[in-house]
Amino acid sequence: MAYNSLQERTELNNIQLARLAALALLACCACNRNPGEPEVPSGPRTGARDSLYTFTTVAHDPKLRGVCYRFDWGDGDTSDWSDWLQSDSPAGASHYWSVGGTFSIAAQAMNDEDGVSAWSGGHKLTVSFAPVTFGGTRSDAGNAVELTTDGCYIVAGFTASYGEGRDDAWLIKVDDAGSARWQHTIGGTGRDRANSIQQTAEPGYIVTGYTDSKGAGGYDLWLVKTGGSGNVMWDTTFGGDGNEWGNSVIQSADGGYVVAGFTGSTGAGGYDAWLVCTDDEGRLVWDRTFGGGQYDVANCVRQTRDGGYIIVGYTASQGAGGDDLWLIKTDSMGQELWNRTFGDVDTDVGNSVQQTSDGGYIIAGSLGFRGATAGDMWLIKTDSLGNRMWDRTFGGSGYDVGNSVQQTLDGGYIVAGNTDSLGAGGGDILLVRADAAGSEVWSRTFGGISYDAGSSVRQTADGGYVVAGLTVSFGLNGDVWLIRTDANGR
Repeated sequence: MAYNSLQERTELNNIQLARLAALALLACCACNRNPGEPEVPSGPRTGARDSLYTFTTVAHDPKLRGVCYRFDWGDGDTSDWSDWLQSDSPAGASHYWSVGGTFSIAAQAMNDEDGVSAWSGGHKLTVSFAPVTFGGTRSDAGNAVELTTDGCYIVAGFTASYGEGRDDAWLIKVDDAGSARWQHTIGGTGRDRANSIQQTAEPGYIVTGYTDSKGAGGYDLWLVKTGGSGNVMWDTTFGGDGNEWGNSVIQSADGGYVVAGFTGSTGAGGYDAWLVCTDDEGRLVWDRTFGGGQYDVANCVRQTRDGGYIIVGYTASQGAGGDDLWLIKTDSMGQELWNRTFGDVDTDVGNSVQQTSDGGYIIAGSLGFRGATAGDMWLIKTDSLGNRMWDRTFGGSGYDVGNSVQQTLDGGYIVAGNTDSLGAGGGDILLVRADAAGSEVWSRTFGGISYDAGSSVRQTADGGYVVAGLTVSFGLNGDVWLIRTDANGR
């Protein structure tokens, strides 16, 4: 296009400048519609679960309009909008976190013309759990935990801080908030410990462990029946001149009890794995020993769907050498149907077993020294005849062990144990979530700079988990430690 005169060119330039000015004004109005991005919230960097913490922020509105704020707490929850404040006036809000973890807290501002700012940058808060511990000035530990029918937890272990003797068996009933409903010590002047507990069909609990306060000599396998409030109804011992322990107890389908452990008084020699069946009053119905001339131990027993029993432990009398993880299947009378060993020349141990939904078995234990590795948490899946389908290890270069396993509601597995490889140091609780193929979904460690150990885990009704063990990091010389997590182990 040609311009015929200077006047035409000047008029066109003026039109263009007017358009640019209008666009700039529109842009400025758009910018001024919203308040500025708030400052990163200020507040604590660390905190404890279920404690209330306050955070503050401030934003500038270009037209000095009234401003309100809301906070994103980083846990899926967002606060309501605050009351109206003047521009550049700080606002605060408070929140508590029901789980542990690290959360990013951000703020957003809105003015009284409904203009909304961008979210601020995040303030990092690390929330720890307040440990639920029980104990005194001496050594105390939790060896087993089970869910009760009223939504609580029953913990069995021992205490040297309370009771009659060196150690007493200790039962603690705990509600879902972590408060003790009741607790009882059981024992005499010697050493008495509870290793396993189960709620019984009639109100009460069955407990096994060992005692040298009574019995035939040395340590005897100890079976204790309590009422619903933990008061002893009866107790009995089994054993001879050697040492006997009860490591695991269940109530069988006929209302009696079956205990797995070991005996040094009968059998083929050394220690033999021992299966003891009683009636509902603790009277012996039958017992069976398994093993050879070396040390053979049963650590866990469960009744199978065919009415028989599955047992896991370890054997030095057969297998590849050293101690081998040992799986034994019996009929309903305790007669062996088959047994399988897993491992090689090092120490390999089975600590927990459960029949899985497909009729096979899941086992947790430890796989011994392998080169620079001191030992790994070991998860083994077998078919219904005990043939290995797959196995997985978890851990690092230190010693790591699985003490308890349970199949989860979705067909995966939860394993609890100890780790020297991971965590804060000194030995920590290791909680591993695996899928149905045994692949790790997540793992969590719990503990401080001293020794902490996980003995037992159960999935809770809401899909979370409860873990029992001991802590030296958060107790005096060792306390019972009960940990409750959500479905993600937090």
